[in-house]
Amino acid sequence: MSVSFIRTGERRYAVRATLGDGRVLEMNPAPGFDPWMPHDLQHFIVEKCLGLEGAIFGRLATGGTAKTFHAVAGDASSRTTSRLQRKHAAKDRRQMPEQTEDYGRSERATYVCWHDWLQHADDPALRARAAAMASSASGMLARMEPRERAQFTPQRLAEIRTEFQRLSHRWAALGVGESISERW
Repeated sequence: MSVSFIRTGERRYAVRATLGDGRVLEMNPAPGFDPWMPHDLQHFIVEKCLGLEGAIFGRLATGGTAKTFHAVAGDASSRTTSRLQRKHAAKDRRQMPEQTEDYGRSERATYVCWHDWLQHADDPALRARAAAMASSASGMLARMEPRERAQFTPQRLAEIRTEFQRLSHRWAALGVGESISERW
């Protein structure tokens, strides 16, 4: 699957996933714009690095909607578009029932990794954002089950920081109407 993060406005973005069979799913507008890295790009990196297959992008890769994406039917009629959306939503409800907890894991992991990246940033303004998040991030880690918390090794956090840095530079350089794409 190829996933594109599209800057659609000064403070807006969309996410478009092109599945292996050519179908296109989109979330537009997407929540959580950030000039350094939007929220869903953070999720993409964290879910990929931690192997969270039952969260947003793993479900998209298997043809689901992750409850937030909609089928893009191109020039098809609204009836065809509605049929595609119902079909994808039904598939989403059936798939991976044993991995529903991956959504929560993804949210927690994304927050912890975002905080980690910010606190290691060269920019004092980003480190200040990390300082404001520190209590929440440490509390979140403390409440995690030991197995979940164990995935945040220094090596894994460094790997995720590297990906955050790489894609943050690409995202921050985009103009309105431009996008970056990554493989899942």
